[in-house]
Amino acid sequence: MDFLKFEDLSFSSAFSEPQEDIHLEYKTATWKLPKNFWETVSSFANTDGGLIVLGVKEDKDNHKYEITGVDDPIVVRQEIFNGNSNSECLSSPVIHDSDVKLVDCFDRTIIEVLVHPEQYNKRPLEAHGIAYVRTDDGDRKATEEQLKYFLVEHQQEIDTRLLRNFDLEDINSLDLDEYGTVLRKNTNTRYKDLESLAFDLGVFRRDRTSNGKDRLLTEGGLLFFGKYNSITDRFPHFQLDYRKYDRDGDTDWSDRVSSGDMNFPELNVFSFYNLVLPKLSVGISDKYSQDDSLTRGSYYSDLKLALKEALVNSLMHAYYDGDRSVVIIDKPSYLEFTNPGIMRVSKDSFLRGQESIIRNTQISTLFRKIGISEKAASGGPRILKAARRNRLLPPEIVIDHQSNTTSIRIWKVDAVTMLTRDLEDDIEIFIVNYVNHHNQFKFSDLYRSTNGKYGSESRIRNRLRKLIKDNVIVSYGNGKSRVYGIKKTEEQKQVERIMAIKKLEDTIIK
Repeated sequence: MDFLKFEDLSFSSAFSEPQEDIHLEYKTATWKLPKNFWETVSSFANTDGGLIVLGVKEDKDNHKYEITGVDDPIVVRQEIFNGNSNSECLSSPVIHDSDVKLVDCFDRTIIEVLVHPEQYNKRPLEAHGIAYVRTDDGDRKATEEQLKYFLVEHQQEIDTRLLRNFDLEDINSLDLDEYGTVLRKNTNTRYKDLESLAFDLGVFRRDRTSNGKDRLLTEGGLLFFGKYNSITDRFPHFQLDYRKYDRDGDTDWSDRVSSGDMNFPELNVFSFYNLVLPKLSVGISDKYSQDDSLTRGSYYSDLKLALKEALVNSLMHAYYDGDRSVVIIDKPSYLEFTNPGIMRVSKDSFLRGQESIIRNTQISTLFRKIGISEKAASGGPRILKAARRNRLLPPEIVIDHQSNTTSIRIWKVDAVTMLTRDLEDDIEIFIVNYVNHHNQFKFSDLYRSTNGKYGSESRIRNRLRKLIKDNVIVSYGNGKSRVYGIKKTEEQKQVERIMAIKKLEDTIIK
C-alpha cells in the first residue's frame, strides 16, 4: 500500500473510487483524531498493513465519499505521534515520520497515514489493551484462536518443543524404517536400530531442563513420523488432505488422500508426502513446448519440481496447532496448496528467494537430510522459474489473515489456454493468441497480421470490441495511440514484475 494521489483520482471533492477495503480506511477528523483511529492502526498492523485517510466522510447508503478535510492538520498530526509513543494508547510505536503525509486537495487538507504490517514475532499490536485484525468489512477484535496464533508465532522454532509422556511407541516404525532406507541409500548412513536412528535424527532429544538424561520426542518428530492417534493427542485438529478433480468446475473429487480415513489410518507428514507427490506428477500432461531450436521443452520437469517444492513448503510451514487443515486441490488447470499459518516473509521475498524463515525447523531438517528440501529459500524461485520458462499464468499467493492461512496456486496452463478454452469463434481465438505473443498491440498491426483470412477490418474490430466487453482484452490510450493487451489483475501484474526482476537477477548472476 502507498499514499493515494487524490488530485489524480478525482475531479471534485466527491468520489466513489477507491472504496474502503481490507487495505484502505477513510475517517472524518475535524480538530482531533477520531476515537477509533487506533483500532484501525492495530488491525492494519496485525494484518497486511494499510492506509488511513483522515478528512473523508463516507455516504454509506450510496457508497460514495466526500473530502471534508481536517480543520487543524498540524494539531491532529501531533496527536498521532503523541498517541504512537504512548504505551497506554498503542502497545508499541509503529508510525514513523515518513508514514504521515499532509495533502492539500480541493481547498482542504487531508492526512494520509501509512501503517505497515508488524513482523510475525511482534504481533499482536494492541490499541488500548485490545488486539484488532482487519477484515473486508472493517476492524474486528482478535478471536481467542487468533491471539493463540500470535503468541505461538513469537517463537522462532515451533516444532522443536519437547513432549512429555510420549515415546518410541508413538512413532510409526514402518515410516521411520522407510526413511532410514532412503537415508542409507543417499548418504551411506549406518545405524544400529530404529531407536538409535530416531535419536540421531533429532526426533528425540535430551531434556536439558532436567538433571536426568531423559530423551523426549519433539513435536516435529511426532508430526513427521507419528501414529495418527498419537499426533491427534497433541494436535487435535491435525488434518492433511489431498483432493483431485477431473474438471475445473467439479465439486466432487475423483481421488483423495486424507488423514484419519479408513484407507489411510496412520497418515503423518512423511507418509502423506510419499503418497501425494506421485499423484501430483501424474496430473502433469507431458506436452511438448518447443523452443527456437525445436527441441523438447522443460514443461514436465519444471512443473514437477515446482509442485514438489510447493508440497514441501506447505508441510514444513504449516501451523499445526490451529484448527485449519493442510489442503491440496488438484485440478486440470492448476494446483492449490493451502496451509494454516501466514507466510513469514513477503510474497516478493518468497518468490525471489531472498529470505526463508521456517516455521517448523525439525520437519524441514528431516526433509533436507534425505534430499527432499535441498536449499533454504529455493521453493519460490523454482515455482517462479517454471511459470516463466513455460509461459504459464503467474503463480498466485493469497494470505487470509482472518483464517490465518496461506494459499499458493500454481497454474498448469498459459493465459491463452485459459482465455480461449471457452471461445468458439476463430477470430477471437486468433486475437487472444496474437496479444499473448505481442503483449501489447495496435489494431492496425493486428489486422495486417490476419492477411485477410478472417474478413474485413470492421469484422475484426467488432470481435475485438466483444473481447473488451467480456473483460478479456483491455485498451489503453485514445485515437491512433490506442493499444490493446490482455486484462490482468493487480496480483498478476505484481508477480509479473517480480518475474522480470528475478530474470534480470539470474542474468546478472550468470
